[in-house]
Parts: sequence; C-alpha cells; structure tokens
Amino acid sequence: MTVELALLGIGVGTLSGFFGIGGGTVSVPVLLYLGFGIKEAIGISVTQMVAGSLMAAWIHKRQQTYSAGDVKYFGFGGIVGAAVGGILVKLLDATVLEWLFLSIVAFTLGRLAFAAPVPTRPEVVHRPLYAGIGGGVGVFSGMLGVGGSILMTPILVSFMGFPLKKASAVGLFFVMFTSVSAFVTLMWLGLINVQAGMVMALGSLVGIMLGIWLLNRVKVAHYKQILVAFYIIIFAITANKLIAG
Repeated sequence: MTVELALLGIGVGTLSGFFGIGGGTVSVPVLLYLGFGIKEAIGISVTQMVAGSLMAAWIHKRQQTYSAGDVKYFGFGGIVGAAVGGILVKLLDATVLEWLFLSIVAFTLGRLAFAAPVPTRPEVVHRPLYAGIGGGVGVFSGMLGVGGSILMTPILVSFMGFPLKKASAVGLFFVMFTSVSAFVTLMWLGLINVQAGMVMALGSLVGIMLGIWLLNRVKVAHYKQILVAFYIIIFAITANKLIAG
C-alpha cells in the first residue's frame, strides 16, 4: 500500500499544481477504491494538502503570480470555516458526506463550463467579502476533505472577475489555510492516519513542482478545456462509486 500511496501523492500533487486544487477531489475517490473509509480518506487527503499547498505557495511567491496582501483574507475566513467543517465530519453520516462531495463537484463543473477564461468584469477587491467567501468555502473544505479551491476557483472566475489561471493559483493559496485548520481539527478528533498521510504528502511535493511547471506552459483557452474535462472525470468516478455502493 505504501507504493500506491506514494504514486497517488505524486499524481495528486501534479494535478494540484496544474489545476490549483487541494487534491481531495482526486485523492478521496481513489482512496475509497483502495479500501479506506470516507472519514479516513478525508484525513489522509487533508494531510497531503498541507504539504502540497505549502510547497505551491512558496513556488507562486517566487514567481509573483499574485500578491498575498488582499487574498490572504480568503484564507483567514477559511481557517474558521475549515475548523467548523472538520467538526461536522465527526457528526455527519458517511453517506451524507459522500453525496455532498458529489454535489460540490457537479456545481463546480457547471460553473466552469460556462465561465469565460478571460475576465469580462473588473476584479473585485473587498477584504470583508473575501473573508466571508473564505469562511463559507472553508466549511465545505473541512467537512469534505477538499482544499476548497474546487469551489473557490469558479467563484473567483464567475463572480469576482479573476483571470482563470490567477484564480487557480489563489485557490491553491487558500488551500494552505483551510488544510492546516482542518488537519489540526481532524488530528484532535483522532481522524488522521498519520503514516498513510505522510507517504502521500511526500509524494505530492514532487508532483506540485511538475504541475506548476506545466501550468506556466499551457494557453489559457486550452487550460479551461482541460479543467472542465478533469472535473467531468472526477464526477463520473465519484458517481460510479456511490451508485455501485
């Protein structure tokens, strides 16, 4: 199982760096197929996201993809929201969590499919609004074991006037806050498989570097097409798992 987890970490890290996601959208369904329960899969996913998002934030800071001055308020809200979501993992039934996860993927797919890759409105800068959005997204992040960018990216593109690639980078920056908050909460609740999580985390560090390298080399129009196709695949995998039982 160690080799499988390491390879999964590399693959998830690559997708995370390229698509600006935390990785839970990929790792949670795959971990379910590997035999982990939904709550254990969420804990492993969150552990991987802590390492991957920290690496991504360092790389994007060096590349000056965005300024953290304003967007950090997304993260401040996300810290509170992710802690609340982490507690809900303990309270909610596993089946409810699985169907919520599928619903989030469906929402994201719909928003991204019709969003323009190039902004059609000015970029909104509003720190209290950023914190509010971060808090709301953070609840789902901690509750479902996803970084939050699966919701954050379409919100930034569709409603806040962010360019698609910048939105993806900011979404991954947001993951850094929510994943740390969710990790601490889930560890406190005894829902973290530390050994499995660390194996995935180490693999994801390599993947993150590869994913961001690829992101910088693809055209934005092609990037949107790839992103939509990616979400269709994740939706199909998760739906098949739930329906098949």
